[in-house]
Amino acid sequence: MIKITQIENLEAKSLLERLRSIESKLEELISASKPGEPTEYLTRQEVAELFKVSLPTVHSWTNKGLIKSYKIANKTRFKRSEVEAAAVERCPK
Repeated sequence: MIKITQIENLEAKSLLERLRSIESKLEELISASKPGEPTEYLTRQEVAELFKVSLPTVHSWTNKGLIKSYKIANKTRFKRSEVEAAAVERCPK
């Protein structure tokens, strides 16, 4: 069932501004919902090799919250983007 709403006592300029606001919010939602690049996950070994550290060091960093780990199929994985961001955050040039 279609509901019809009648707008009275509203200036055309005000209505146009509201419609533009709605349009911009819809565009933001659409662009935010578009699928981006697939997330690349790293193993513990790959993170250790990337930073040239041992597996216990990677484990320690995870426990301290320096890097966030994810359990996928009962295996520990790290998002490459988050690992790289943590590296930049910890070691600025």
